[in-house]
Amino acid sequence: MGRPTKAGKTKARGQKRTTGTRAVTAARRGVRRSRTPRAKTLRAAPLTRDEVTQAVVELANKLAPADVGDLLVAESMIRERAAQLPGGAGRVLRGELELAFMCLKDHAAGRCPQIPYYSISLLAAGVAYLADQLDFVPDFLPRIGMLDDALVMAVACDLSRDGLKRYCVWKGLAPALARRAQRRLAARATR
Repeated sequence: MGRPTKAGKTKARGQKRTTGTRAVTAARRGVRRSRTPRAKTLRAAPLTRDEVTQAVVELANKLAPADVGDLLVAESMIRERAAQLPGGAGRVLRGELELAFMCLKDHAAGRCPQIPYYSISLLAAGVAYLADQLDFVPDFLPRIGMLDDALVMAVACDLSRDGLKRYCVWKGLAPALARRAQRRLAARATR
């Protein structure tokens, strides 16, 4: 004999209870329905400025003053990685990196104590992201692999804008002239 179902009808042993019209139609055709849902194609959402800003600030909060010295030791390797990005974005990245290294070197030597450590840590975070192999976008991808590094460095420089202005005044560079000097240095590096 069978056991009662929810609808009150009796079902014989071994007979599967079907729910919904798709299951009934599939059972009539002898087709077994897969229990796993279809794989949906997911599109990766582009990075937003807020996400990049949050990542830079989180990295800056994790850096210790000794990490600045470690970044300065790895300067040549970091500059080589920055040289891989061609075009205008590469020139801007190398210019920002030049200014960041100048500021970090002067800070490490104790020559510019008036720069807030917040600005130093943000610049160090941008440089550290450039030095790190794990990125938002892998660096081995041609043409776009280094764009996230340039974006992170640009955000780090933008967030530390006030400290960089103070540094440029202390160094005797007007901020606008510093940007032009960055572009000239970048142009010389590409020649």
